[in-house]
Amino acid sequence: MEKGFRDIINSSKARSFTIDQVTDPIQHAEGPFWHAETEELYFVDTFKSTVYRWSYKNKKTQSYHLENHKSVGVIIPIKNKKDQFIVAADRDICKLYWPASDNNTEAKLEHLASVDKDKPANQFNDGKADSNGRLWLGTLTRNKDLSVAPEGGSLYSISGPKDIHEKAKPLSISNGLDWSNDENKLYHIDSETRKVAEYDFNKETGDIHNKKIIFDLRDHPSLEGIPDGMVADEDGNLWVALHGGSAIIKIDPNTGNLLETIKMPAKYCTSLVFGGTDLATIFVTTSRLKVNEKELSQTPSAGSVFAITNLGVKGRKLHEAVI
Repeated sequence: MEKGFRDIINSSKARSFTIDQVTDPIQHAEGPFWHAETEELYFVDTFKSTVYRWSYKNKKTQSYHLENHKSVGVIIPIKNKKDQFIVAADRDICKLYWPASDNNTEAKLEHLASVDKDKPANQFNDGKADSNGRLWLGTLTRNKDLSVAPEGGSLYSISGPKDIHEKAKPLSISNGLDWSNDENKLYHIDSETRKVAEYDFNKETGDIHNKKIIFDLRDHPSLEGIPDGMVADEDGNLWVALHGGSAIIKIDPNTGNLLETIKMPAKYCTSLVFGGTDLATIFVTTSRLKVNEKELSQTPSAGSVFAITNLGVKGRKLHEAVI
């Protein structure tokens, strides 16, 4: 396990922090969710159709393979339902019963609903639950070589198996999303555009409108890759993983300013979430899917989950699903 990696540029103030590798590498780690009650980190290996739980207490990792699925995008706990989760696999929304055990003999996967039924190559990619427990999940069109076809995806709001609403289209790579502290804004990334968009958000109805661009990676030539996963901190700033950019960045959604760039020991950063006992640790998922042999020799921990500590910033507790 790598420990002590440190590299920071474009920071508003100097800070002493540490980046540690906390899991073994997998192919394409994604969709991290920190569960404060159990002090567990959940994440997925997208193209291996596998979900993971990592214990903050004992540092052990458990996994469960989703049979009859080619991909999995996210895993989100269901509120007040112990050991029950929503998983978005292929185009399916499923409920997973997954008690912690060494052999998964009690695990059970139940299909709830599907989207994009006229687009068999589509799959769920990223998403979160809002404060009312509604799921916000985005899709993309995946080619056989794992590339993405343009403008084949959508962003959905899901309150139940028969309460599914398409909120935004066409999208190429619907990716990271989160909300402002007052929940009046929804932030969303379509990775292909290299932009972060903002929508006016109605918490009660789930309606979104008045889309505008608040950050464009193309305005920052020093930043490489595309924006992938995203999470907001307690101050309302947005942290974005750069897939192909060896970094995560912090931006101010009110001004569009780039506040901070933190270099990571993996080229393909996929997503990130605040966790730990006080929500002061940033867990960053990474991929080794596109890493060649030379790059792998330089970044052997690619595909691992990393923990950034002592950064001096805290996050917000993620919402669980109500479905």
